[in-house]
Amino acid sequence: MRRATAARHDAVSVEVFANLFKAIVDEMAWVVLRSSHTTFVKETQDFGVALVTPDGEMFAYPYGSGATPLMGVAMHAGTRAMPVWDPGDVLITNDPYSTNGMVMHLNDIYLFRPVFSDGELLCFAWCFIHCTDVGGYAPGSIDMQNSEVFQEGLRLRPVKLFRRGRLNEDVWNIFADNCRIPSLNWGDITACVAALTKAEQRLCRLGERYGRDEVERAMYNTLERTERLTRQVLAQIPRGEYRFTEYFEDDYVSDVPVRLAVMLTARGDGTIELDYTGSDPQVRAALNLPTGSMPHHPFLAMALVNYVVTRSEAIHINAGILRCIDLVLPDASVVNAAFPAACGMRFTTAMRVHDLVLGALNRATPGEAPVGGSGALVVTYVSTSELGGAGRVVVANPVSGGSGASSRLDGISGAEMSVAFLRNVPVEILEAEAPVVVHRFGLIPDSEGPGRFRGGFGVEYELEIRHPSAVVVMRGKDRHHFSSWGAGGGGAGATSGCIASRRGQAAHEIGKHTVYRAELGEVIRLWGGGGGGFGDPLERDPAMVENDVAAGLVSPSRAHDIYGVVLVDGAADAAATAARRSRIGKARPQQHAFDFGPAREEWERVHGLAAQRIADWLPGLPAGVRRYAQAEIYQHLHSTGDGPYGLEAVSAAILTIADRLGRPFEVLQQQAAE
Repeated sequence: MRRATAARHDAVSVEVFANLFKAIVDEMAWVVLRSSHTTFVKETQDFGVALVTPDGEMFAYPYGSGATPLMGVAMHAGTRAMPVWDPGDVLITNDPYSTNGMVMHLNDIYLFRPVFSDGELLCFAWCFIHCTDVGGYAPGSIDMQNSEVFQEGLRLRPVKLFRRGRLNEDVWNIFADNCRIPSLNWGDITACVAALTKAEQRLCRLGERYGRDEVERAMYNTLERTERLTRQVLAQIPRGEYRFTEYFEDDYVSDVPVRLAVMLTARGDGTIELDYTGSDPQVRAALNLPTGSMPHHPFLAMALVNYVVTRSEAIHINAGILRCIDLVLPDASVVNAAFPAACGMRFTTAMRVHDLVLGALNRATPGEAPVGGSGALVVTYVSTSELGGAGRVVVANPVSGGSGASSRLDGISGAEMSVAFLRNVPVEILEAEAPVVVHRFGLIPDSEGPGRFRGGFGVEYELEIRHPSAVVVMRGKDRHHFSSWGAGGGGAGATSGCIASRRGQAAHEIGKHTVYRAELGEVIRLWGGGGGGFGDPLERDPAMVENDVAAGLVSPSRAHDIYGVVLVDGAADAAATAARRSRIGKARPQQHAFDFGPAREEWERVHGLAAQRIADWLPGLPAGVRRYAQAEIYQHLHSTGDGPYGLEAVSAAILTIADRLGRPFEVLQQQAAE
């Protein structure tokens, strides 16, 4: 009886402390949100706060404020960076490579402050902001066509910005002199420092009230409790191996798609392995994920983290979730890049990985996970800093598409699940801070992936440039050809795009270019595609179709042709709808488990076998030539005809390129035979 009572007491104690820790990080988030200066932090909320153990595990993270995808990233590269920590120290870094994947691109500024209780180190308070500009070639520092990290701005390996509470002005001056908006960046950093100081105050009070040892014990107990709850959820996934493949339609510097592959292994014990073997080599563009070969990393496990959180109402969100998700990452790959690969657009890849893992989950637990979303987030900047003086770099808006449906609900319109934390910039704020006029910001009719539950609708954003020398940066464009995917009979969503119109001229394509110099009065229109649908669209409740038509989101012709709903005076006619659906069902071809859209399905019809064979062969090459060799093989194949390319043609192409690279021919013949 005493043992049971003690166990209940321990459980209550853990829950009490977990909520106290959560209250601290919520207050930290509020300080950053209310004190920051740049639009991307104070409006869009691209920032994060956490409490971190000395070993580098996050034990508290806010639920409703800031950037959720960074939850659980290992922080030991920061907490162990200094041989000596003193009260009042604040560490700063933004370097992905010296921190071995802790930081993910140069715009993320990480700050750590040690927290002492009774004269001993207790833990760390952490904060990050997406710094709108850290120098580099492009305003906002990110161009998708950057080929190496040196083009993306200033890198700071871990260094003390404050020593015992005093600003290290030499460090700050280096940073300030190498960015376009030093005063605004300083405003954001001081907001972070204020949040870190607040965390220290609150934790010291906890130590005074409950004792340092009790608070320290609670930190680790909170992590262990989350790990136990995570194992309970993941143990429900049927034991087995589940594979899925995703693509970028190109790598922004060539027409060669970028292949992402995963094998999800459910072990049956509440742990999961995600093996990314078969994913493409790192690319000569800013898509690379510098994950530092970490065995656990949130950017490669977002879909599983979301899966766990939505199935465990009592869970506290911390690094205990990541303990249960093991990673296998091929070296020098797009998911585990090596120095000096460009990584500015790393979250575009994380979004695609999110849908990649969702695909594997859909194979493991059909109908229990959402399907693919629009897979694009175009973060748009307007810069006038090239004019000198008090120029600015202002985030206009993060433009997304729709999320994928599930077996229970429609997808969310205008929001991608992997970036749902990002808020819109109000038109009034933007027009006050940048020389633009917003013409339209709304949903795109007929952009959803159809299904019993439809995907979310995409968003279009139209703004007029009101400055003769403004530079518009639009990063993160993708899915202009390859759609989101549907499952269970659901269809793929519409694609994304970007065009512009100058006065008196027809609209012209901007395409995927990141940095665009607009004319005075030019109107730029960009849009995100829809999310995939789930289930047969002929099984969708006619009343739901009727409501979408009434809202102007689905056209009457689409309701008739795709959903088989016959509307009379705006209302669904039950008898006519049943007859229409019967005719469509009999006439259409057999449905597949997944609908990837016509562009990807055609590419895989022609190149699918080649993509797999090349992926098996590339790891045997030196890392520096893998992407080059891959492109050369495709070029050689295309020179032989239109395809599809069979095993003999692919093997011959591999041998040709291998011989060109100087590899021993007989060894390559043996590899080709295998």
